[in-house]
This record gives sequence, C-alpha cells and structure tokens, in this order.
Amino acid sequence: MAEWALHCFKAYDIRGIANNELDEAFADRLGRSIAKFLDASSIAVGRDIRESSPSLHSAFVSGLIQSGVDVHDIGICTTGALYHATSVLDVDGGVMITASHNPPEYNGFKMCRGTSAMAGEEIQNLRITFETGEFLTPNSLGEHLILDSFTNTHIDAVIDATGTIRRSVHVVIDAANAVPGPFLKNVRERLNGHGTALYCEWDNSFPNHAPDPTRPKNMVDLGEEVVRTGAEFGIGIDGDGDRVGVVDEKGQFIHPDRLLAVFAEDILKEIPIDASEEARTVIHDVKCSMALEQTIRANGGIPHMMRTGHSFLKQALREMPECPMAGEMSGHFFFHDRWNGFDDSLYAVGRLMEIVARRCPNGEPFSSLFDNIPNYPSTGEAKVPLSGEREDTMSAVKSSFSDLECNLADGVRVRYDSHLGVESGWFLCRPSNTEPILVMRAEADSQRGLDAIRNDVENRIGNFIDLSKFQDA
Repeated sequence: MAEWALHCFKAYDIRGIANNELDEAFADRLGRSIAKFLDASSIAVGRDIRESSPSLHSAFVSGLIQSGVDVHDIGICTTGALYHATSVLDVDGGVMITASHNPPEYNGFKMCRGTSAMAGEEIQNLRITFETGEFLTPNSLGEHLILDSFTNTHIDAVIDATGTIRRSVHVVIDAANAVPGPFLKNVRERLNGHGTALYCEWDNSFPNHAPDPTRPKNMVDLGEEVVRTGAEFGIGIDGDGDRVGVVDEKGQFIHPDRLLAVFAEDILKEIPIDASEEARTVIHDVKCSMALEQTIRANGGIPHMMRTGHSFLKQALREMPECPMAGEMSGHFFFHDRWNGFDDSLYAVGRLMEIVARRCPNGEPFSSLFDNIPNYPSTGEAKVPLSGEREDTMSAVKSSFSDLECNLADGVRVRYDSHLGVESGWFLCRPSNTEPILVMRAEADSQRGLDAIRNDVENRIGNFIDLSKFQDA
C-alpha cells in the first residue's frame, strides 16, 4: 500500500511539495476521492502556472473522469475565476490547482462543495475518503469539457459588477510574475486605467519577489515605481488571485485592514440607517485593527469579529445573506453587495479603481481616502515559534489573561481598554492553522500604551513562550 502524504490535508486546502508529497498518483486519487465525497456529476477545474501544475492537473482530471464526473476545464485562471465558475456553471463544485503565494516547489488544491469553500472538518473527512480508497465505479466515463473562453466571461462579469469608472485612474500594478498578471492588465485596461505593469509576465520561478502583497518587503518595487511615475497608488496581487495589497502615492505600504475600512465606509454610506442589523453588518477577522471596528460603527454599521480563515468568513456570509461585506487582515475581501461574496482580487481591483475615480475626482491624493480612519501604533503580524503542544500552550495563554476581557473566537484576543493606562488597545495570540507557530499582534491608541501592552504580555506569558519575534515586530 502506498504511503500517502496525509499531512498535506490542511485547514483550508491541500498543500505540499510537488513531485514529492503531491505527485500524479496523489492527484489522480484525489480526483476519485472528491468524486466520491461530493457524489459529484460535474466539477469545474482550474490551475495556476507552476511547473508542476500541468501534470497534477492532468492526473486530477483523469481521476474525476474515471469516476464518471464531467470536468469543466477552465485551464489557466485565477482562483477568483474558479470561484466564479462554481456560481455560474452547472457544476457540483470546483477545484483550483495552486499553492498561492508559496515558493515554486509547492503546489496544492483549493476545493469547493457547490459554491462553498471546503475547510476544517470537511477537508479532514475528505482525507478519510482519500485514505480509505473506496471509490466510484461508474458505468461510463465522464466528459472533459474545455472552456477556453471562460476567463473572458469572468472578466466581463467583473467589469459589469464594478460599474462605471468616472475618470481614468493612474495605477501601477504588480503581479509578481504569477498567474493573475495578464488578467490584471486586461481588467485595468478595460476600466480605463493606465500606468506601469510590473512583473505581469508569467514566470513560475517568481524571480523578482514572492507573490504575497501583504508583506511590505514584496511591495518595495511597486512603491518605488509609483513614486517614480507619479502614479496615484499601486496594487499588488497574490499568487493565485484571491488577495490584494496596496501602496499609496508616496509608495507607503497600507495594511489590508485599513483598506477594508475604506471599502466598508464606502458601502455603508449607501445603506439606510433603518436597514436590518444584518444589512449593516461588516464581518472581519480577529487580526484586524480596532480602527476598522470604529470606522464601521461611525458609518452606522455593526462590526462582527470572527475567526481567521477565508473559508470561514465566506460561510458566515452565506449564513447572513444581507451582510454586504467581509474581509481579512490577510488581504481577502468578500464583496456581497454587487458580487457574490467570494474573494476575487480582480473584482477588488475594480471596486478600488471605481472608488478612487469617484471620491478623488480631481486627482486628490489616494491617502486622503484614509483621512477618517484612525492610524494607531501597532506591531506587525509576528510569527512566534510554537514549542510544546498547541492545546496546552493556548490553555496557558488563556489562563494568563483570565482577569481581562477576552474574545476566544480564534485564539485569545485580549482587550486592554482602561487597563495599564491604555484607553483603548488589544493583544492577540492565535495558533496558525498551517504552520507550527503562534500569530501575535498588538495595538494601542498611543505608543506609550503599546509599550505597556508589550511589557504586560512579556510578564504574563514570557516565561513559557519565546516572545523575541513579537517584541521586535
């Protein structure tokens, strides 16, 4: 019996080293597993441009077809296009072959049941089906349907849902040589935008920088090009096209939760104050700034904090159909007012260009969009090594802050309001779902307050967690 890399079944997707942990045999077996697990008759499939993607794609498609499943093959596309396919094609689900922003040697599978992204327990149940190996034995093979033009159909939908752009917008784009590049250029051009296109040619070695626009180090070239050319702002896209990051007219990096505040403010201004609570709710994850919560409230909205994970936020949107917007610190934005709630970087680009054209009609600085959003001192997102058992460590963290108000939706988020002389502030410690680390972040209404929080965290948990990376963040 083959030894399968079952540890590659993660919280949000399947991910591992290509041609080692994830090979053609794994992909074929996964196709058969999904056919059985979803009891599917048709599945949409897309892939990115990684060197290993064509062979994994062929084997995965073969596994589906051998199980009697019709494959709607979108070919090379963004994850946003695959999500769109699950909502407009007659399919039982969709699978994107990608490892997003991971290094070139990785690959993986993002999966949907219907339009719902699979996550958590559902992926682990799929793992059991994969391991058991009891697959379908159909009377006939499935069909392989090649949809060469679907990416154009997707972009048409993005343009239609964006609406009219009031003026041409000067914006630099950076796709890090990953799959979204040509599609991003197309969207900008069709929305009457102009500017330099950095690294929009496909190169699966990612020679210039990693395709992760939420890390400031990956946005340096973009910021410099914005300043050099006098552009209004810059947009970076992640490896598979479901996350975005931005820099302002000075080339300065803007954290995605601040961009979420701009989106939320813009959407809430169009919602009547007497609308239902659900229609005024904006969902965000536990890593986001308290400035976002304050901005939502200031615009008549209701902030709803929940656990990190794009799959979980999309599930919350399905349970709250009137909710117009959700978003994460990681750069996932889920528009649910004129779009169907999935994270699509191309659509986020369109919405941002539309806002800039409308709210900065005479070329006012891009940074002016953030004038009403407080900018509090905060740490970066620190990745602290996890030693010992995850449950034991988190239990100890929870106990260490038991005298303070804590949100336990995802790890421990501690409120420091009116404590240690901090009028408003917080500290987060949550275990990563993908790595053996603790993710930590803190924020306060003053630098003095942030320093006080750092010291208090050190005093409470520094005896059993190495906090050097948190203190340096």
